[in-house]
Amino acid sequence: MPGLIVEPSITYQKLLSSAIESGGIETKYVSTGSEALTLLQQQSFDLVVVAMHLQDMDALKFSSHLRTDSRTRQIPVVMVTSNEDKQLLDDAFSAGVTEIFAKHELDKITSYATQFCRKKGYTSMPGHILYIGDSSSMANAASTILKDHGYTIDHCVTGEEGIQAFKNNAYDLVLTDILLKGKLNGHGIVKAIRHIDDKRKKHIPLLVFSVVDDAAHKIELLRQGANDYVTKPLIPEELLARISNLIACKKLLDKVINQQNLLQEMIVKDSLTGLYNQNFLMEIAPSKLCEASRHNISCSLISLRVDQFSAIRENFENVIIDQILKTVASLLIKSVRQEDIAVRHEEEFVLLLWHCSISNALITAERIRQSIETSHWVDSNITVSVGVTAINQYSTEHFSQLLNTARDTARQAQSNGGNQVVVRY
Repeated sequence: MPGLIVEPSITYQKLLSSAIESGGIETKYVSTGSEALTLLQQQSFDLVVVAMHLQDMDALKFSSHLRTDSRTRQIPVVMVTSNEDKQLLDDAFSAGVTEIFAKHELDKITSYATQFCRKKGYTSMPGHILYIGDSSSMANAASTILKDHGYTIDHCVTGEEGIQAFKNNAYDLVLTDILLKGKLNGHGIVKAIRHIDDKRKKHIPLLVFSVVDDAAHKIELLRQGANDYVTKPLIPEELLARISNLIACKKLLDKVINQQNLLQEMIVKDSLTGLYNQNFLMEIAPSKLCEASRHNISCSLISLRVDQFSAIRENFENVIIDQILKTVASLLIKSVRQEDIAVRHEEEFVLLLWHCSISNALITAERIRQSIETSHWVDSNITVSVGVTAINQYSTEHFSQLLNTARDTARQAQSNGGNQVVVRY
């Protein structure tokens, strides 16, 4: 079941996507109403989730567009907003919005998506299970039961095969017998999985089954990292209930971790471009400078300012201005390495280049300036003025002074006519 998210913030797009997909709806997302309306003519969607304020229109105008087209007239429209004005909300319903949530109500959005799927008769895949057991008869019986209830099963006969499959694939649950052929038994599998150095796999639940019904045996397995224990012979209803509970808890934890990561990203990232923000730069730079000074590492700082930005604001709509900033950000990302830090602050961009001499920084700056100058822009020629300086000779408490130096150098480039690189040693 496909759903479309229309939201200008890159980070909140991800938050919404996480909440909606947790309810069983696959998502695509775009930033503007125009993009959404075009996509809706090309592809069918069962649900649209739209922000109240878009770059080119609001949710009321967007919903009205949908309701006047026979192809999109019946699609439910969910609006997310931080505005609680009753008249505005009433106007939204009058424009064709079918449901409204506050931006922070992600749990309610997930519940809505889940109920929406149920009403439509859709059921999401319950989970992907790794089954480790060497009894073919029991494996066939258990696999049949699980597959009949919608689970996807990968079966491995030995512990060694199971560990390799666990490393190579994404699972929602590991189901293993205690007694196995090969060097690894159930205890070894539990220990091996819990010691794998992969944060994404730390919380995958382990369900162990055995003919041994001994309290001390169970307690030891639980201490080693197993989440649950089932005694043979397996009772199908009990097995299904335990598996369902474990996978539900795992998916809930996945959602919480994902949302925490996205919220953390919102704190340090610029929502429009996806680059880091100035707060992150001021927090991380002192430690970087300290390390550079201690280990004699060459680093450089680049400040880029969009030329004639005040005139651009006066002559272009916000959607065009945002597209300019996003394109500049994209060109920056393509021009620097993964270990470098790219920052956006209003019309200014800052690059902290790690293990980079000022001569190499000058080459990078000139390459960026040329790529922006030669890019294809809408109804305008966009250029940048660039200031470059070295940072390895500065102590940590002087980073703000260093940043001001790079910014003053970029302003000097603008004063000299713009579209040029100026270096200050």
